[in-house]
Amino acid sequence: MEHEDDAGRQHEAVLPSSSVSAGRALSISSPVLILGGPSPAASELSQRLRGLDVKVLQASSGEAARQSLRADVPEIFVVDVRSSRRVAELDAILLELRASGEQTAALLWFDAEVELAEVLDVVHPLDDHMTGVITVEESLRRLHLMTARLPARAEGERLVVGDLELDTTARTVRRGERDIDLSDTEFRLLRLLMRHARTVLPKAEILQQVWAYEFAGQANIVELYISYVRKKIEAGMPRMIHTVRGAGYVLRPAETEPAVEQPAPSSSPH
Repeated sequence: MEHEDDAGRQHEAVLPSSSVSAGRALSISSPVLILGGPSPAASELSQRLRGLDVKVLQASSGEAARQSLRADVPEIFVVDVRSSRRVAELDAILLELRASGEQTAALLWFDAEVELAEVLDVVHPLDDHMTGVITVEESLRRLHLMTARLPARAEGERLVVGDLELDTTARTVRRGERDIDLSDTEFRLLRLLMRHARTVLPKAEILQQVWAYEFAGQANIVELYISYVRKKIEAGMPRMIHTVRGAGYVLRPAETEPAVEQPAPSSSPH
């Protein structure tokens, strides 16, 4: 198994050569919120996006979508409005999604027999839509074009937990005064743990978010990379990544070692 991977950045996802025009890199805004009932297209798109280092937020209900909006600020949404996949109260949820940021865009998936009036009623100027058979390659191309129409984000993501700092734009990690060099997979793993600091993340969720099912059923890959990251960020320093037996892993600010009380000197005999 290779330890090092190709370089990647949060807000620019380079697609495989079959999906890239000569000399042009495609980018997709991160994170992307996918709203709708379970479907093969949504599962495959989630896997492809995660493989491109795009954070994916999945919601199969309005409440799950609202929770995602509270935790992140996605600009791009994929909304499945097909009759067999659409969530309840979709119109109201769409309004909330659009109001969550200054500029947002949605890729909407419609049934093949959708009426033009419904498309015109739902699709906004920055949006895009597909009807009938949904292909992931075409969805990725449209997400790239939608990203290009949105204003560029002024700055990337900077995460700070205790004395540990991660910057997605510069792709740097520091702990105290020490620079830490991470492989791409290690960087994605640490970023996930820091985004959800103080929250226990199950192995299955870590596997899904970092490896996009590439090693499905192989939770030992999580243990292996947790050990890699621990060695690098905790070398000679207090522990930050903790194992919660039977539950998963959690990253917390390092605890200051309590001062050890020295016993009072015994009185000298007179």
